[in-house]
Amino acid sequence: MQTSLAYFWAGVAVAVLGGAFLSNAAVAADGGVAAIVPGIAAQAPAEGGMDAAIAALRRFEWARAVDLYRPLVNASNSVARGQARYGLAVALSQLGHDKEALDALEGTLNDGTPLGKAVGVLRAELLLQLADKALAEQGPAAANAYLDQYDRLPDQPERARYERIRGAGAPVAGADAGHPSLTLRVGVMVPMTGPLKDVGMAILRGLQLGVHDFDGRRGTALQLLPVDVPDAAHTKAAAQQLATQGVDVVVGPLLSDSVGPANEVFGPLHVPVLALSNDRSVMGNGVYALNYLPAAQARLMARAAVSAGATRLAGLAPADTYGYDVFGAFQDEARRLGAQVSGSSFYDPHSSNIGQNIRSLVGTAPRDPSDTTIPFDALFVPTTATALPLVVAQLSYYDVDGSANNGKGVMLLGTTLWQNPSLLNPNVSGVRGALFATPPRTPDFNKEYSATFGAAPVPLAIVGYDAARVLDDVAAEKQRTGQDVQTLLLRPEGFYGSGGYLRFTRSGQTERGLDVVKIGQQFEVVRPGLRLAPPPMPRDLQPDGKAKGSGGWFW
Repeated sequence: MQTSLAYFWAGVAVAVLGGAFLSNAAVAADGGVAAIVPGIAAQAPAEGGMDAAIAALRRFEWARAVDLYRPLVNASNSVARGQARYGLAVALSQLGHDKEALDALEGTLNDGTPLGKAVGVLRAELLLQLADKALAEQGPAAANAYLDQYDRLPDQPERARYERIRGAGAPVAGADAGHPSLTLRVGVMVPMTGPLKDVGMAILRGLQLGVHDFDGRRGTALQLLPVDVPDAAHTKAAAQQLATQGVDVVVGPLLSDSVGPANEVFGPLHVPVLALSNDRSVMGNGVYALNYLPAAQARLMARAAVSAGATRLAGLAPADTYGYDVFGAFQDEARRLGAQVSGSSFYDPHSSNIGQNIRSLVGTAPRDPSDTTIPFDALFVPTTATALPLVVAQLSYYDVDGSANNGKGVMLLGTTLWQNPSLLNPNVSGVRGALFATPPRTPDFNKEYSATFGAAPVPLAIVGYDAARVLDDVAAEKQRTGQDVQTLLLRPEGFYGSGGYLRFTRSGQTERGLDVVKIGQQFEVVRPGLRLAPPPMPRDLQPDGKAKGSGGWFW
């Protein structure tokens, strides 16, 4: 099968250099609750009620759910008030507003009713969430303030998480930065020569900077053991070299066709591989994605579209590995949310004329010939920033116009391939108002990296930095609990990340925090990516407020 785009987000450019995913292709080195999509009005609370608020939560419409729940917290019925406070706290927590979510539960009782128990569990989860954030951002003392409140709760779920956070502030007898009680040996497989050496060295430097910032705080240390893997041919020998050095975990390789040979060596040794490829097909069986997966960006775009009120979604994607992969993820998520996928068309990425594809797409739904209504209100276009203006111009010719001034309501959606200043050019007006998903901006890290190494980082450098943060945490937990690295990587709450949270899954399909960005006069972040994954959504969003033989739930 012919490979297609190499893709890589960048503040300056995205290269189209022939090779899907991070494979053998060259890579460019380069307060309050806001609505996800400004300018698209949410339904007024009067149109909703409890059922509408619950439906909004189930469709990931967090901001709308907040708007719907707020007037319900003053209901005359005490059970309805309690359910509204509970739902409001759930919605706020999904937006990352954990302190506000905890405040929404103030005054509620943890009694024996299903509602009381649900409130108690959510209160505990929020306290642990706030403690985890405080630990990452301020240190153990700040985290302990929330843990002390957790200690006073009658029910204390997620004790393992509590013990981990509390243990982070406990002194380690006889340990200091010069004499760590446990050293985690980290193999680093990146290109240090060849066409991708700038990317590989930036990742290694990100790791080194993370070791400098996080190492030794908890009586443990990371030992980086880098080896040069410029291409797949060098992978096996490099992996065997690291295996003889007794590594505990591996960061890399970068290229998708190097991941399999590396895991042939490390899999039998039960050494987890944190691969830097963004090809999800090579993950699993002890290989975990450390990079930002395009499929996750596509799923986020489906949620953003549904959240903004779109009900009929479609896709116009390149007929290549990347296009098929991301549209499949987009379609699955849209259908899971109850949206209609009205059609899709895959065009030749090497052709400049895609009119036939657009005609096929626009004509997907049967309609009267005199009806010029477009059969979709959101269109996913996962192409590069270089190709997008041409695609948008041809869409406009067929009356599919996604610009902010257009009244037809077609929302254009993309991936991090759109992160390119060329799309801000006034001549590319057809993309105004379009949304795309991208890794969060990291100005503090960029500043520290530049000051340390004398050059701006390439985007993947933050992945190395966050890997060091994660592995420093894993080393401390390995010391405290004696658990193996692979088990510790799979903790349910995931890990705090400067470049967005990381949550590893058994399938290797890592979840990461991502920004939702709107194209206007500049790139506007309309939904910031979370640094820590939100608590899990409760199954029951309207728990009963009455216990058998009791007078009900109240505060």
